[in-house]
Amino acid sequence: MGSGPAAKGGRDIVAYFAGHLANLVNGNDTLPPHEEYVVVKPFSLYERVRRLLTGNRRYSDGLVGVWAYPPPNSVDDAADFYFDSVLDRPISARRDEPTSAYRLSELIGTHVSGPRAPPPAGALSTWKALVGSGARLRRFRPQSELYELSNRILKCLDAANRPYAEVLRLGLCPKEWLVGDAAVGVNTLKAANAFLKALKAEMKGEFGRRPTKSELDAAFAAAPVPSCKTAADFAAGLLGSAVLTRLAGQDQTYLVSFEAIEATKADEVAEEADEPLMEAPEAAPFLARAVEAGAIAEPERELLAAIMAGRSLAEALGANLFLRRRLKNEFDGDVSAYVEDLSTRTARFVAGATGRP
Repeated sequence: MGSGPAAKGGRDIVAYFAGHLANLVNGNDTLPPHEEYVVVKPFSLYERVRRLLTGNRRYSDGLVGVWAYPPPNSVDDAADFYFDSVLDRPISARRDEPTSAYRLSELIGTHVSGPRAPPPAGALSTWKALVGSGARLRRFRPQSELYELSNRILKCLDAANRPYAEVLRLGLCPKEWLVGDAAVGVNTLKAANAFLKALKAEMKGEFGRRPTKSELDAAFAAAPVPSCKTAADFAAGLLGSAVLTRLAGQDQTYLVSFEAIEATKADEVAEEADEPLMEAPEAAPFLARAVEAGAIAEPERELLAAIMAGRSLAEALGANLFLRRRLKNEFDGDVSAYVEDLSTRTARFVAGATGRP
């Protein structure tokens, strides 16, 4: 795994993925801008989401975690497991409040054209919220509505992605630790990650070796694992042994990946009122200032404005020689990599200009 995708912020990956899901559900990848309705076909949507998870290096490395140990049989195998464990993972209610999946389903329901299908029994998953309300939807317009859809999906991913991301932060394979009777709970995974972080600090960057007893004890004193009485107990258990073995045998892939995955979960998985993302009118002046500051080029500003206006990526790229030259020379024709790089540069500038995290 190269340093490019891994070097980008971990939670940004989840946010980008939420945005991609919103665009796929809204038919932005297949329908012309003037089309008013989209027909949500679950199998077709599933295939497009799966291609996104397997074909986009950012998602296959940072989100799905093909670098984890032991590695999955293939990127397809990892993507299938991510779909089952995150996208189709039921989100349970807390404190008898509506879950993020229920709120997402309600938003989808406001766009259903025709009779609305009854909600599935039991806790909703992100996937069931997206496809369960009805086959024909009025497309999310204006752009602020699409941002709201993306924001609701992100709230779901913050909740459902948590156990998966915690396992990846340990450098381990989610398929080994999230299924069956021996599945590890999220609180134990969180505690193990806090311990690992403390241990890495005690080892002062000298990785690729077994920690000493004093380092283990000091790390455990700073970040105990509730299910264990001592550091020795944790080290002797299945999870602790796997974590320390991975740490002792880690290579550059793990070092880079650990830092990239650090932020793929929210600090708090809360179900409070959604905060809207920056809307297109709000973003426009910042795009102009980004051009003036040299963060992006004028043709790139036009590209972002076109995307925010709901135009397809192919249409937005059009015959612009500047964009096509940069796409070919700097990104080897990889459109998704170029758009992600452009989005990252723009987001970094906007964050600095607005003080947003």
